[in-house]
Amino acid sequence: MVIVMFLLRWSLLALAVVLAAWVTPDVDFSGGPLSALVVAVLVAAANVVAQLLIRWLPTSDRVLVLAATTLVVNGCIVWLASAFTTRLDIDGLLAAITFALMVTVFSVALGWAGERLVAR
Repeated sequence: MVIVMFLLRWSLLALAVVLAAWVTPDVDFSGGPLSALVVAVLVAAANVVAQLLIRWLPTSDRVLVLAATTLVVNGCIVWLASAFTTRLDIDGLLAAITFALMVTVFSVALGWAGERLVAR
């Protein structure tokens, strides 16, 4: 069951990457499902690195400042991760931050829907 959930989450993240690239200006995704899975691995790795960097930064009591900092760091790391593949092209930091936000929104929504379907 653990492997099935892992594969489901990975597939949903790949779908979130494709949807985020589709709705975000200055972000181009090329390739099929296998490419989406590879880019999803890069985005997941970028999220892990971003979370590690956030832990080293000074924390704030204000949730909005922490959220904005997390978003900017995540956008920078995703922008850097796009340099490791020809399948994802991000033109600029603002596009990377927007893309990171859209991936988060889509992956949360798809994860919620996936959990509802599996629970049935």
